[in-house]
Amino acid sequence: MTDDIFQEVNQSLREETFATWWKRWQWAVYGLIAAIIVGVAVFEFFRGTRADEINRSAVIYDAAFAARDNNDLPAARAGFAQLESDKTGFKALAGHMLAGVEKDLTNDLTAVEAHLAAAANADQGVMGELALLKLAYAKADATPLADLEKDLKPLLERKGQAMALARELIGAKALAEGDIERARSEFEALALDLEAPRGVQARVNQALATLPARKVNLDAPATPAATPAPAPAPSSAQPAQASQ
Repeated sequence: MTDDIFQEVNQSLREETFATWWKRWQWAVYGLIAAIIVGVAVFEFFRGTRADEINRSAVIYDAAFAARDNNDLPAARAGFAQLESDKTGFKALAGHMLAGVEKDLTNDLTAVEAHLAAAANADQGVMGELALLKLAYAKADATPLADLEKDLKPLLERKGQAMALARELIGAKALAEGDIERARSEFEALALDLEAPRGVQARVNQALATLPARKVNLDAPATPAATPAPAPAPSSAQPAQASQ
C-alpha cells in the first residue's frame, strides 16, 4: 500500500513538473518547430529555383552549341554571351566557347584573351586551369618569357598535367627566344616527370633530340696539378749518423 502511494505521489510530481515546464517553454518549442518547417520550405524553394536556373542555362548552352556546330557563329556568340554572368556553373564553359567563336568570327585576340581570362576567374578547378593555359598559349607569341612565367605561375606551383603543359610552353618559349639551356632544362625535367602526359614526354624527347650538344667551356683555366711537398731538412738536434 505504501509503495502504491509513493508511486502515485511521484507520478503526480512528474506530471506537475512537466506541466510547469511546458507552460514556461511551450512557445519556444512551437517557435523551434515553426523555424524548422520554414527552413525546410525555404531550402526546397531555393533548390527548386536553382534547378530551374540550371535547366534554363542548359537550354541556352545547348542552343548555342548547336549553332556553333552549324557554323552559325553570330548566333553561337549571342547564346554563349548570355551565360557570361551565369551563376550555375556554365560561366566557365561559356568563356571557353566564346573564345573559340570569337577567334573564328573576328580573330580579335584581345576579345579572345578577355573571354579566357573570365573563364579562368570563374572556375578554380580544371576548367580554370585549361582557360589559363589557353590564355597563355594565345599570348605566347607576343609575351616575353618572364611575363609568360608570371601568367603561368599558378599552374607551375601545382602538380599534375596542367603543370606539365605549362612547363612545356615555358620551354618552347625559351627555345624561341634563343635560350637553349633554359629550354633544355625544362624539357629534361619533363622527360623525367612520371606524372607528365605521354604526349608531352614524346614532344619534349623529340625536342631534346634536335637541340645542339651542350657547350664545353674550353676557356676555363685548368686546375694545376698538386706539387709534392719537399722533404724536410735534417734537424740540427738530430745530426746524421757518421758512416761506419
